[in-house]
Amino acid sequence: MDSEQLRRVILRIVTSLMNLIIGPSGAWYALGLKGLCIYIVLTTFTKFLVAESFSINEKISKIGYRLSPIFLLLAGTLPLIVNNWYAYVIIIPILLGAYIGTFWTAFHGIRKLRKSGNERTSVIWFQYYEIASTIAAALIVLSLKYVELTHYAGYLGAILAFLALIIPMNLVEGKIGVSTDDFSSEKVILAKLTTGSFGIIGFSLSWCMRIIALQYAGISGIASMVAISSLVGFIIYWFNEKRFKPEDADERNWKIGTYLQIVGILIMILSLLLNQQQSFLLGYLITRGGSSGILHPLEVRISGELLIGDGNFIGLRERLKFRTQSKIMILYILCNIPIIYLLGEINILIMVGLPLITSLFCSLLNLQTFNQLKSRQLV
Repeated sequence: MDSEQLRRVILRIVTSLMNLIIGPSGAWYALGLKGLCIYIVLTTFTKFLVAESFSINEKISKIGYRLSPIFLLLAGTLPLIVNNWYAYVIIIPILLGAYIGTFWTAFHGIRKLRKSGNERTSVIWFQYYEIASTIAAALIVLSLKYVELTHYAGYLGAILAFLALIIPMNLVEGKIGVSTDDFSSEKVILAKLTTGSFGIIGFSLSWCMRIIALQYAGISGIASMVAISSLVGFIIYWFNEKRFKPEDADERNWKIGTYLQIVGILIMILSLLLNQQQSFLLGYLITRGGSSGILHPLEVRISGELLIGDGNFIGLRERLKFRTQSKIMILYILCNIPIIYLLGEINILIMVGLPLITSLFCSLLNLQTFNQLKSRQLV
């Protein structure tokens, strides 16, 4: 494991701790559902704006990537300084959004520069470390809960973020901005559809789960189940990779992952209508296995390869995803405002149901997208 991958593993553990303990949970305990909604909106638009700002050129992008752990360090130590509602509802989501925008704008470009094998192998190893660090974070959360020290999770995250910050960078020569500038080409259009739909699904489903879990139980307790479902999905992905030719493995994994997403979303929708929280969680675990375990490495590789060209856009795949998430957030806000105005409060059924239905349509779109990719020999 090189220093950049080690940095990513540490930061993955930190972000898991932040998201499970002091992030959405902190906003919920500060202002309830209203606080969580503000948190979601601020995080979404902050990461979009920061990513766009730090992708102006390679020098700025690399500086942002190098200094990105500072935002996690500040988020982890902030409760030591300020313990008011605005720290959890406003400042922390902005800090976490800034980390996402600075880190991910450069990460995959840097990963491609330092990869020792082909892109397929590089992405598999990237996904392996992602899931391993997620499991490690879940075990840390469970350990903290067992000894009743979860209030120290933010401080532990801050220490790990500082460790990631002081690890020397190990960058090789080459450009991290190698994306096409021809946005009218067939490849780019399909890549935008693919990465955009995956961005909507991952964004929408994770927040739906958090809203329901925080309302009824809390999300730290389900961390291990989410990690295990991602691991099971990755085992399916890896098994197909070893058993079939690359093209056949991609098709099987894409379809299995998408069908798992569809089944899981349907269970979540039905559970929401019947007010069955445990079934809702089961549905989310199924979608998580399909999306994080199986589809994520496919989307990273396929969309990334489709966007390669003679242009110099930095972090184009990630920025397209952030743009799409910001646009869908505006739609969600516009749809919920009239309901809030009429009822005088946030309606959970509408608030959660709309993202679920949107994710369902995006999953169905992904089936058609892969057929388009295959028929034009783009995969």
